[in-house]
Amino acid sequence: MLPLCIKDIIITNVIVMDPSTVLADVANVIANNEQSAIIIRAESNWGYITLNDLSRTGQCAQDIANFDAVITSASCLDDIVENYPANLLRTPVLFEDDQKIVGISTPESLIDALLTQYHLQQARMTAVLDTVGESVCIIDPNNKVVVWNKRAERLYGIAADSILGNRIDNFFTNLLVKKALAEQLVVKDQYHKPCSSTHVLINAAPIFLKSEVVGGVSAERDITEVVTLNQELTRTSRKVQSLESQIDKINAGTDAFANVSGHSPGIVTAVSMARRVAATNAPLLIRGESGTGKEVFARAVHTASGRQGKFMEINCGAIPANLFESELFGYQSGAFTGADKKGKVGLIELADGGTVFLDEIGEMPKEMQVKLLRVLQEKSFYRVGGEKPIQVDVRIISATHRDLEEMIVTGDFREDLYYRLNVVTLYLPPLRDRREDIPELVYRKLKNFTANSNQEAVINKVDPALMAVFLEHDWPGNVRELNNILERLVILTDGDSLTTANLPPNFLTNGHHGKPIDKLPENAKLKTIPELSTLERLLIEQTLKEVNFNKAMAAKKLGIPRSTLYYKMHQFNLEDINVNK
Repeated sequence: MLPLCIKDIIITNVIVMDPSTVLADVANVIANNEQSAIIIRAESNWGYITLNDLSRTGQCAQDIANFDAVITSASCLDDIVENYPANLLRTPVLFEDDQKIVGISTPESLIDALLTQYHLQQARMTAVLDTVGESVCIIDPNNKVVVWNKRAERLYGIAADSILGNRIDNFFTNLLVKKALAEQLVVKDQYHKPCSSTHVLINAAPIFLKSEVVGGVSAERDITEVVTLNQELTRTSRKVQSLESQIDKINAGTDAFANVSGHSPGIVTAVSMARRVAATNAPLLIRGESGTGKEVFARAVHTASGRQGKFMEINCGAIPANLFESELFGYQSGAFTGADKKGKVGLIELADGGTVFLDEIGEMPKEMQVKLLRVLQEKSFYRVGGEKPIQVDVRIISATHRDLEEMIVTGDFREDLYYRLNVVTLYLPPLRDRREDIPELVYRKLKNFTANSNQEAVINKVDPALMAVFLEHDWPGNVRELNNILERLVILTDGDSLTTANLPPNFLTNGHHGKPIDKLPENAKLKTIPELSTLERLLIEQTLKEVNFNKAMAAKKLGIPRSTLYYKMHQFNLEDINVNK
């Protein structure tokens, strides 16, 4: 509120006149010049008279020449009032500039200014109360309602005429505004249920005049529809989870790739190629960073192939070099000191009719690479110490995160073996390049972890803040790291929702691996941008403006579901831009 200034309480339309002037002439001057007041000067004394004064006296024709005598003989204002019958003359407060009177202040002008200011503030307050989206209530120290805006009328169905001037206790029993007044308590965005069918977020505080509490105010935002919708979504979510569980059980027996989560372009392409190659016996090389799910894909390809033999996983980096040959190919009785007298069947022989998955093939010793090449070419091998070749029918799937081409240049990997293993190559993208799959991975793993845990509470929710952190994280350990983090959170969480509270201390300090991008690529889609932490908000806001804030068109252009767009808009505080659209 702007303060009341001197200019608001002075009368500037004044004329200085001689005290001998006839009142009728004074009235004519006021009427013709639209003056607010006449200054009457008598020697060193001053007085003023207004048109309203003249109209009240009925003495407009009376000569006031004796004013000079009255003024000069008076010792104070009371003498002037007593000696002058018209009781018109009062001493004003003069405002001068270079000895020239520029205005006067009178009790009437002050009262008029204050009254005008009061009516103006009342009009402004009414406009504000009827414009805001919150229900506003103000009570006095006796808990009587003194303000009740139109939003409150609509929210509670109580007309202002019915509640104003009455105690608020007569209408409600659960009152935070009354508590704020009594305890001088400030409440910010607190969930509140003032009556059985209404849910609000309330702000409440006491009202102070100097140091004295003179009332309480509350502003309530109606969230009844949101709460009701959330309750319905929770019920629906449980039904969906139940249906998904049943579908997963069905798919587990029919779809070999049911355990592969995600719908990003990279994963969709990888699954499509894996389905095609599964029907053949061609060697498959799966490439990708550690933790991207190479073993999951290898098992899925084996299952989809229909091969009846076992799936044997061999980690080439975990077997000592001197034991590698005997582990892969087995050995005959008495082949070396300490050998089992009965001999041993090798892992490749155990996988006859099935699939051998050679994980971390880049770690295989150089001398073993040539023997593996013979298995690929001739489908046979010799046990250690054996003289008879053993025929096997195995499918070879290998995987690595290393640069085999560079290893060929340095002589650490045989080129002929590389070409035998690399008949079909499957690339698995790192998790940071398919962040749109993170929500699906989180909820799917969360369901598996909670189903296998002994916790009483079923964890079926993820706090938006935690999901935002997941979407920002670079995931150097990829899906394996995500699964480990989720398992930790499930173990340490007490309620039904995962939050950021139990994240490892060093988790949030992880740096970004992607290179910064100075310019958005042409026709960019959200799920093709590698550095989401720096470009995601810019891309969403830019796309919304391009489609005139049509969210359906924006989601389609970004290449994401509309629900994901809504989540991203909430995450980046874009919900309020262009709210009229």
